[in-house]
Amino acid sequence: MRSLGWPYSIILLLLAVAQLLLGASFWILAVLLMISAAALVPLTRSSWRISDGLYAIMTVYFGSGALVVKTLAGQPVHTNLHVPDSSAGYLLLGFCSISIGYGVSHAVRRPARIAEQLRAVTSHSPNLVRFAVPIFLAGALFLFLQTQFRPIAADGGFEPGGFGGFGTFYPLLLLGAAMQAALVVLQPRQYRHRAVLAGMAVVVLALTFADNTKRTLFDFLLIIGLVFIVHGARPRWRWVLPMMGSAILLLALVMPAIQIVRTMADVRSTGRITATWQVIRNAGFDPLRLAAEAERIALGHQLSWRESYIFPLAWNTERFTMIQPVDLVARGLDEHGTMGAADLWRDPLETLLPGFLLDKSLANAPDRIAWHYGFRASGSIARPVVGLIASSLAAFGLLGVLLLPMLVTALTFVVLDLLGGRLTGNVWGAFLLSATTFLAEKEVSTTLSFFCRSFPFLLLIAASLLLMGRVRRVRPMRVIPINGMPL
Repeated sequence: MRSLGWPYSIILLLLAVAQLLLGASFWILAVLLMISAAALVPLTRSSWRISDGLYAIMTVYFGSGALVVKTLAGQPVHTNLHVPDSSAGYLLLGFCSISIGYGVSHAVRRPARIAEQLRAVTSHSPNLVRFAVPIFLAGALFLFLQTQFRPIAADGGFEPGGFGGFGTFYPLLLLGAAMQAALVVLQPRQYRHRAVLAGMAVVVLALTFADNTKRTLFDFLLIIGLVFIVHGARPRWRWVLPMMGSAILLLALVMPAIQIVRTMADVRSTGRITATWQVIRNAGFDPLRLAAEAERIALGHQLSWRESYIFPLAWNTERFTMIQPVDLVARGLDEHGTMGAADLWRDPLETLLPGFLLDKSLANAPDRIAWHYGFRASGSIARPVVGLIASSLAAFGLLGVLLLPMLVTALTFVVLDLLGGRLTGNVWGAFLLSATTFLAEKEVSTTLSFFCRSFPFLLLIAASLLLMGRVRRVRPMRVIPINGMPL
């Protein structure tokens, strides 16, 4: 990772110059640059933990993402913000709190013993051969069931009925892909491992269409990249460049097509595979035509310019520009006040308690924050990305910004580092990082809810791996002489 430090610094410098030429506010630009530059801390480490990866991703969400998106849009970073100066101040204080939590987590220097055992299990090639395909197929099956039975979004909410519990098993798909990618790295001459990984990619693409979400495809590409990186695989440009080009072209076709198919209310489940393919064909496999159509549809759903950081453009990149939700909350503090602690515990309690003890709702914390501050219609379930800093501001104001990000990140990083260990040569650690990268964009309550629901399932996966794939050392055979005679 150290080799990325200088290129990253040069990119930040070029973005800063471009923003100054566009007339950006010096204060907003300085804050975003300071947050972006924090990624150099993990980039200077020779051996990463999960906390290093998550912290680096957070610098994208809270800093460099806004720089890249606004520069590509040709807009100064302060535009479309109502209270830019105070929003940048809250953003900086909140990220400093995150950084303190990151530093505190590194006081725990050694991972738990189970982390080393899981590293051994998932580095043993016979175990990878035995488990990769069955685990992947199990995850694919549960994801398919999720597409069949989950509640359907309609009219600003969800249709009654449905079951979303199959999504809990989604990490199995990533673990199987991680194991197969490790086989490709560890046994590069075995072409059948590459063929199996290619087959997995086809299955993931079909599930991406059926689920009508981009996350599955992104996670699959991420876990493969992580496994190659943690094993120090030497890039062979004769096949890396074609693969990268194919991935970029694929994403350029898939992302806008998914956005278009989402408007087809009568197309569901496996019908989306055919519909998505037809949309791509009708566009002549032209990414520009698909992007233009997706943008036209998105602009038709824009309620006001305030809801988009890059209006009048509609690139669907708001989750990577976390200064925007901070501004949405900050502008409404005087009128609506803070929400207090009750909402922080709502999602975790709904996860832990049965329905007869607590009335449950399909809405989550981001929805309630959006209703409270008026940037979504009250009662509509849109699940916008609010983020750790904005949700802390909504809960307790400035005090929440100073304390909650530090506490949440310290807890998250310590637990994941103990379970994951060092990432070098660690398939299990790469899987755990890929399965938790979404926490970088989550709010306080949804992060706590993760530890109540999803994290116990990760522990169950760990226990199952240890039971099924324990590496047994071969014991040397001792020869015993008979009647004192040498053999």
